[in-house]
Amino acid sequence: MNFILCGIVSLLILSGPSLFAQESSLFVPVEIQQAIQNGSRSWNGAPGEAYFQNHTDYQIEARLFPESDSLKGKVKMQYHNDSQDELTQLVIRLYQDMYREGFDADRPVKRDDQTDGVGINWLILNGDTLDQTTHTERLGTNMIVRLNEPILPGQVTDVEVSYEFHIPSKTLERMGRYYKGSYFLAYWYPQMAVYDDIYGWDLLDYKGTVEFYNDFGTFDLKLTVPQSYGVWSTGVLQNPEAIYREPYLSDYLAAWTADTVIHIVSKQEAREDVQITRQVDSGLHTWHFVAEHVPDVAFAAAMGYVWDATSTVVNDLTGRRVMTDACFRPNARDFYKVAEFAGEIVRDLSVETPGIPFPYPKITVYHGDKSGGGMEYPMMVNDASVFSELFAFSLTYHEIAHTYFPFYMGINERRYAWMDEGWATFLPEDLMVTKGYFKHPMQFSGMGYTAIAGTDREQAMMVPSYQMQGMAYGIASYPKPGLAYMILRDILGESFKPVLQGYMDRWNGKHPGPYDFFWSFNDLSGKNLDWFWEPWFFTTMQPDLYLDPIKIKGKYVKLEVINRGGLPVPIHLVLTMENGAEEVRHISAEYWSEGSDRFLFEERMAGKVTAIELGLPWIPDVNSKDNEWPR
Repeated sequence: MNFILCGIVSLLILSGPSLFAQESSLFVPVEIQQAIQNGSRSWNGAPGEAYFQNHTDYQIEARLFPESDSLKGKVKMQYHNDSQDELTQLVIRLYQDMYREGFDADRPVKRDDQTDGVGINWLILNGDTLDQTTHTERLGTNMIVRLNEPILPGQVTDVEVSYEFHIPSKTLERMGRYYKGSYFLAYWYPQMAVYDDIYGWDLLDYKGTVEFYNDFGTFDLKLTVPQSYGVWSTGVLQNPEAIYREPYLSDYLAAWTADTVIHIVSKQEAREDVQITRQVDSGLHTWHFVAEHVPDVAFAAAMGYVWDATSTVVNDLTGRRVMTDACFRPNARDFYKVAEFAGEIVRDLSVETPGIPFPYPKITVYHGDKSGGGMEYPMMVNDASVFSELFAFSLTYHEIAHTYFPFYMGINERRYAWMDEGWATFLPEDLMVTKGYFKHPMQFSGMGYTAIAGTDREQAMMVPSYQMQGMAYGIASYPKPGLAYMILRDILGESFKPVLQGYMDRWNGKHPGPYDFFWSFNDLSGKNLDWFWEPWFFTTMQPDLYLDPIKIKGKYVKLEVINRGGLPVPIHLVLTMENGAEEVRHISAEYWSEGSDRFLFEERMAGKVTAIELGLPWIPDVNSKDNEWPR
């Protein structure tokens, strides 16, 4: 670049933000500024008039081969270019290329699971078979398809792919063969990548950590498996009468309206020699599922599993019910309550927070995961068996809560995992307290975040998630944003829930980014919360309040709370009297919005003050030793 051109570009970079900076005090990346200028996003956080979203409808036929731990399938995609752009290429995700030898995965792939990646037998575009050597390029976990002619705005393109891959059994990154006769299949089909108004094609690789960023579509699935297996999937089964034998068919149908748990397959029946399906000459069943307006699909297949199911009302006005079921190994002791837990959780999400009726007709919690955690998919959950009822309930709630984030709204979790993991951390807490599992909400998140806060291991939440690993990723994605949402609720009070619902209504079925979240809350609450967003999401300021007892004598109390770390957190004072009585003074983090670094408290109490404590278990503080009087 010559000197004059370099100078012009530098001038544009320097002057560009000034066109928009008056609208927000936050740092706004160039991509977001451009989207606002183009009219696809707006300063108030709502989608702009020029907002667009492409979508793909899928027809998938796949067969599971347990004898070789492999899957073969054909997928037909109808890709709708709803943008204003001409597309000169397509990007198809091949997630199982993560298992190719030499791929730079986030965790080592064990030798037995290393493969040549996804085998593509043929690729057809609008009826023409493409030469893969000249029209495609495999980059990481993406396949770039070069087009002879661009896809015009409003045009629909037909893509057909025949594919196959080996199912891992040692490196179980959210999917694979978990036990003998137990499979959970996720990231299992060629999937069209997102083309959006901010970044264009999403070319980020799947390396095992970052998760979802998908468009919405309709999925028609036909899954062929040996008749000795049961199958559970995203979507609603279209042919139960052709699959199940009695009494399993009747129990399955009854579960959709049941008020109590139905043991469709009991512990005594959960054996490999007990089939829940009809006997057919071919020895194979093809299960037909349909899911509408979902961003992804997953399925499980197993022999010898217990199967419990029930349902719950999610809309009191219409009486609409959601079926919740649990499929698990007979030795998974904690799973025997999971179907009931799932119903309670779905009800809580529907009527409490966020208070939006559960958007799907069913949710299945499957026992596959061996990591001690779980993983969410639309209408499906892949969970481990854990060691206590408390953690079973918490894990089940966390994964089901993801139905709203990132599925009700198509969040770009690959870049900003806190936009959904933080909510899935926050949402279970009230019910956990109500049920007596916790004394205080978010108390474990407070401990987790405090352990890393202010250290060189902490990363700001606005650092893209794919650039973080380990503890930095975990803290920035889970406890810290969960605590931020808790403090945000403390600030907004009763308006928090309607503001959250307004944000979700704006972006239901769309792709909100961080600024859409920040500015929607500003707009819908009528408060400029930039003073809160900046320190919590853009910095690593420390949570550190200091209790300075200026004068405490008898009933008279004069003290200061000094914000040494700069992070806005609530002020919670508990003053204990000589007779054991306590008085509480709680001031939300909004106190710090005016820029002060200290809070003066002066009051004559009802009795002689013998002790003062600053803080709560969910309010993080890197130095809690200076939060008590006497020291």
